[in-house]
Order: sequence, then C-alpha cells, then structure tokens
Amino acid sequence: MLRKRVARQVSCSSDEQMMMSFKWCCRPVLIVTNIFGIPLKMKEDEPSYSAWMVYILGWILYCTNVAIGLIIIIICQDAGKVSSLSPDSEEFNNSTIASRWNEGISTYNTISSMIATHTVLLAVTAVRWEDLVRVLDRMERMNQFNLKEFSVFRAIFHVGLVFAVIGCLAVGLLSISTYFTIGLQLWQMLIFAVQRWLILYILLAVLLFTCFGWMAATMLQMVGKEIELIQENGQLHENCDGPVDVLISKCSRHYFVTIDFVHQFNRCFGCLLLVLIAPAFIRIINASFQLMINLKDGHWTMDMIVQLMILLVHCVLFTLVANIPHKIRQETFNLTKKLRKLYFEDFSLQNQVNVLIMEISNSVPKITAAGFFDVDLQLIPTLVGTTLTYLIILFQFQTSEKN
Repeated sequence: MLRKRVARQVSCSSDEQMMMSFKWCCRPVLIVTNIFGIPLKMKEDEPSYSAWMVYILGWILYCTNVAIGLIIIIICQDAGKVSSLSPDSEEFNNSTIASRWNEGISTYNTISSMIATHTVLLAVTAVRWEDLVRVLDRMERMNQFNLKEFSVFRAIFHVGLVFAVIGCLAVGLLSISTYFTIGLQLWQMLIFAVQRWLILYILLAVLLFTCFGWMAATMLQMVGKEIELIQENGQLHENCDGPVDVLISKCSRHYFVTIDFVHQFNRCFGCLLLVLIAPAFIRIINASFQLMINLKDGHWTMDMIVQLMILLVHCVLFTLVANIPHKIRQETFNLTKKLRKLYFEDFSLQNQVNVLIMEISNSVPKITAAGFFDVDLQLIPTLVGTTLTYLIILFQFQTSEKN
C-alpha cells in the first residue's frame, strides 16, 4: 500500500514537472508546424531521425511551392491573362489595361508572398529559433512561472490549434472550388488546388507570430500581478518568503528576462512580418479595386464574392498581427503605472522602485518588420490612406481608358 502511494506521488510529481515546461505548452502548434515541414522544436534531446524527416518533408514542400508558382504563371500567360488565384475571372479582351495590370500584380504578389513566407519559415528554424528557445529554457530554470501560469500559456496554443483547424477547412473548401472552374483542364485544376493549399503557410506564419506574441504579452501581465501583490501585502507577501527588496529584485529579474524573450521574438519573426505585411498591403489594394469595378458595373459574380472574402480575411489578419505589438507595449506601460503606486518610507526601497521605473521606461519593447518599420495599430490608418490613394489613381486610369 505504501509503495503504491509513493509510486502515485512520484508519478504526479513527474507529470507536474512535465507540465511546467514550454515544450508542453507549445506542443499543439509545434505539431502543426512539423506536419507542414517546419522543424520547430523546444528541446535538443528529441530524436534526431524525426527532425531529419521533418527537414526532408519541408524541402520537398518548398520545392513544390516554387514549382507550382512558376507553373501557374506560365498557365496564366499562355491563357492570355494573369489572374490572382481565380482562373475564372473576366476575359482578357473585355478587360481594361488597368484591370489586367491589377490582376497580374495580384498573381505575382500572391505567388511571391507564399514562396517568401515559406523561405523565411525555413530560415527561422536554422538561424533564430534556437535563441528564442534558449530564453524560454532560462525561464524554466529560474522557476519564473507556476503550474497555473503554464496552463494559461497552454490555453493560448490550444486556441491557436483551433484556428489552424478552421484555416485548413477553409482552404480545403477554397481548393475544392477550383474543380468547378470552367475553361481549365483537369491537370490545371489540380495545380490551382495545390497552390491554394499552400496558402496555409501564410496562415501558419500568422499563427506562430500571434501565439508567441500573445504569450509575451501574458508574461508581462504576470509581472504586473507580482507588483500588485507587493502593493497589497506591504512588507511581506504570503506566497513569497522574503522582504520587499528581494521581491522587487525578483520582479526586476523576471521583467528583464521577459524583455529578452520579446527581443528574441522580434529577431525571430521580424523578417516574417515583413513578408506578411508588405504583400498584404498590395493584396488589399488589388481586391478593393476589383470590388470597386464590379460594384460600378453591377456584376455580382462568384469571383466578386471570393474577392470580398479575401479582403475581409486580410483586414482581420492585419488587425490581429498589428494588435500583438500594441498589447506588448501597453502591458509594459502598465508596469510603470503600477510601480508608481508603490511608496515606501525606506529610502533604499523607494530608490530601488524608482530605478526600476526608469529602466522599464528606457526599455519599452518595439516589434519591427526586420527594422524597416514599427508594427502596431498605427499601421491601420496608413493602410487605409494608402489603399484609398491607389484606388483613386487606378480608378482614374480605368475611367480615362474607357472614355
């Protein structure tokens, strides 16, 4: 009986130790990345043969992505038109030069963005991912988070897994629609269907950035809760044995490790943001112009519905990506607000708090697209203004040509 009890306690402790790790938290999304040939892993002690299988699968899919993109460009050029993922668009002879330019740019933009996203995902695994994992491993060794907080991180990646499944279903329906396209041979339908499946790499990139960015913002929020508990309990905190100066030092240490994680997160996903946001600008302009033409002519076709759905999805994803850096900065500003509420009669304690406030104010993290521009909600007005500007220019070309 005693042996069973001891064995049960040992089993529970080992399970709890396994759950208090980022490997356990990130597993739902990392499994998806491995399925698509992106070899992301949290520990170096995993079997090497499985990693090599994922690498081989990833390069096979990458070569397929490049080959499919080139074949689609050739198909569209041979057909006398270039359309964006919609081979059932209007005939070349019935469209204006502005429309043909818009369709051509849309096609090249879509193909290049998928190949660039796939390239950066593979490059991240080879160059920057290990630095990000190293910071997470340091957090585990510091015991910065408890089991409840690790469960919160796990819930974030479970939500990401749900959105990955929804994205796969949506892209699957989009791929099936190519078989109802008129004017294409069977092998051409198959090519377009495979290319639409490769859109999942763009969704996978957005998923990775959102999940890890959300986790970074949650880490800063947990540091803020530590400050609140110090404020509520005065000199001692019931869950942390030690004087206030030790607790403040602990909060400072946790904050700077979290900021290091945000810095590595920015290095890891900065190039990915660049190849996601820049093509998204172009895609939104293309889809808006096509919708404007169809609305002006009164043509409610299936292609118009597809363009409307593409526009809505891009706007939602763009807002989601831009909101993550905003949330990280907002949580950092909240830390300084909470620290300013702390007041101690002891000069050394108050000086320690003031120094921490100054250090946090001077280390507010920024998420950039490979250093070219900052990514935050201020990009949304820029997107709207740029889209309206180019729509007016394209519409003037369209009107002058018809006249």
